[in-house]
Amino acid sequence: MKILQAIEADFEESISGSSDETREIRMDNFNEFKKLGIPTSKQEFWKFTNPSKIKNSEFTLGLSKDYDDKKYDIILVNGKLTKKNDDIKINNIHESLAEKKISNEIFGITNNPFINLNNAFSTEGCVLSFKENVEKEISVLNVIDNTISKQITHPRIIINVGKNSNISILEKIRFLGNKENLVNSVTNFSLDEGSKVEHILIDDYSENTYQISNVLVKQKRDSNFSSYNYSNGKMLARKDFIIELKERGAHCDLRGVYLADQKNHIDHHTIIEHEDEHCTSNELYKGILSGKSTAVFNGRIHVHEAAQKTDAIQSNQNLLLSDDAIIHTKPELEIYADDVKCTHGATIGRLDEKGIFYLRARGIKREEAQKMMMRAYIGEVLSGMKNSEAKESLLEKIIENIPEGE
Repeated sequence: MKILQAIEADFEESISGSSDETREIRMDNFNEFKKLGIPTSKQEFWKFTNPSKIKNSEFTLGLSKDYDDKKYDIILVNGKLTKKNDDIKINNIHESLAEKKISNEIFGITNNPFINLNNAFSTEGCVLSFKENVEKEISVLNVIDNTISKQITHPRIIINVGKNSNISILEKIRFLGNKENLVNSVTNFSLDEGSKVEHILIDDYSENTYQISNVLVKQKRDSNFSSYNYSNGKMLARKDFIIELKERGAHCDLRGVYLADQKNHIDHHTIIEHEDEHCTSNELYKGILSGKSTAVFNGRIHVHEAAQKTDAIQSNQNLLLSDDAIIHTKPELEIYADDVKCTHGATIGRLDEKGIFYLRARGIKREEAQKMMMRAYIGEVLSGMKNSEAKESLLEKIIENIPEGE
């Protein structure tokens, strides 16, 4: 596979300065990536998304550069930490592994080749640690320099939140060019007892981007994780969320909006593991598709035998603005406990013409009437967001980027 041939030399060069322990972790992950290879659409987990173009491209490792934006507390450029706020405890991953400040388990081998590849390359990412009883809002900017074609970057952020802390994180992606590139990112969250995290992820990718994203969350007793995820699909985007509700009373709220037009392709896979009793989850994803675009939503709720009194809700709703747009939606329940309340559902439809007619009868132009209805449609997804400034700006951004219908 061409991608392997292209990055193997980069890997050998990048590993030369690693400590013995870090080198072993990275080598194990790279060897597992080579063993598994790039997935194909013959695999169930990739049935509707074919990453063969990634497999057959010669991507080389993107290099870091200086970049600053005073609005952000933390900046990573091509996956390397380049700016940090001194008020926040931040280490790079290489230092944290060498000093055993993070568990090697985070970099354990998985059955996901892209996570293994990120594990092998992401030592320049960052580790954010928040002590107990901290309340803070932070902003993170991931800068991708794609002024050079055929570059691959591996952004990695690890976030550890102490007991009873309340953290809001706004994470944005910014591109410096429009050349073909691959972004392979991983974000880890670890929530201690009673902690709360609001993660606002805004992915507004350049039109020549392949995106592979994995968000991995582990929650302890009575913790609360809320995710608000905006994706403006480009060539190919695949985003996986895996949430582990490991102890009693943990709650997660996953909310997402995705837009796609032309021939763009965007795929969301979510897995929520209910591992203990009295855990709850609420999941709402909405899409707007136009042109010849394709979207995929596959959401699985897995209720373990010990997870009695589980309460889980999942909903996927889609608006198709053209006859050629395609949505593959597959909500799943896998339940091994008998005292649970779980619901799931999916809808596919078009804008309500009666509603548009009602607004036009009151002197509102059709285009404006459509925007008003879409604002209400999208607004439900963002309704629980605590960061009011981010909420309003994100809603406006989504409305501006809604694709035109036929």
